[in-house]
Amino acid sequence: MLGINYDIMTIDEVYRLVQTFANKEQRGFITPSDFNLLAKQAELELYNKRLSIVMEKSQPKKAAGYYHESLSPTLAKQDISHFLQISTKALTNNAQPYLGAAKTIQTDYIESIFINNDEEHSISTNIPVEIVDNVNINQILRSSLVKPSIEYPIALLSSNYPESGINKSISIFPETVTSCVIYHYSYDNTPEWGYVTISGKPVYDHSNSTQFVLSRRCHGELVIKILEYLGVSIREAEVVQYAQNKEATQDN
Repeated sequence: MLGINYDIMTIDEVYRLVQTFANKEQRGFITPSDFNLLAKQAELELYNKRLSIVMEKSQPKKAAGYYHESLSPTLAKQDISHFLQISTKALTNNAQPYLGAAKTIQTDYIESIFINNDEEHSISTNIPVEIVDNVNINQILRSSLVKPSIEYPIALLSSNYPESGINKSISIFPETVTSCVIYHYSYDNTPEWGYVTISGKPVYDHSNSTQFVLSRRCHGELVIKILEYLGVSIREAEVVQYAQNKEATQDN
C-alpha cells in the first residue's frame, strides 16, 4: 500500500489531489457531483475487495499493478474495521421443524454470532455459535452426540437474494434461544465533498461533507481508483511525491 501517512487526509484533500492529476492530463474540471459519485464507487470497490479477503480468510496472490504489497486478511480487516457492526437481535421461534430460532438481518457478511444465557450479558459469558453448512445441518440435528444445546449452539445462514447477498436469514439451534449478538460487515457510507458557492465557484464546506470511512491508510489508493475511472493512469510514486512536496511546503 502507499507508504505515506494519510492520518489527516480529508475528502477535500482527496478531491484536490484528483483535480491536480486530472488537470495534468487535461481532463478538465471535475465537478463536485461527478467526484462524489466516483468517490462512493471507489470506496465501495475497495471495501468489497477487502471484504472478499476477510471472507476467504486467505491472502490473494500478488498482481501486477500499482500496489506491490499483497493485502493480508489482517490488513484487510483493519481497513474495513469501521464497517464492522454489532447488533443484538431478538429471535422468533419457528413452529416448523428444523428451522430453529430465526432472524433476518440486512448485511454484507456475518463474521460471528454469540448467544448469552446470562442476564448480565457480559463478554465473558458470551457463548460462540458455530456456523454450519446446509449439507451438515440435518445430520447434526438428528445426532445424539453433537445435537446443539445452549452450551454448544449452531447457526445456519441463508440469503433471501443470493445474487446480492444483502438479506441474511439466521436460524439458530436449539430453538429455545431467544436472542443473539451478531458481528457483521455492512457498507453504509456515502462520502460527499460538500461545498458552498462563492462567486460562482464551489468552495469546500467541512460542515456539509461526509468523510471516507475506509481506513485512512487507503486514501492514496482511493485517489488512484477515482482517477482510473476518469481514464487517468498514475503510479503510486506520483501520489507519494506530490504528498511529500505538499508536506515540505507546509513545514516551510
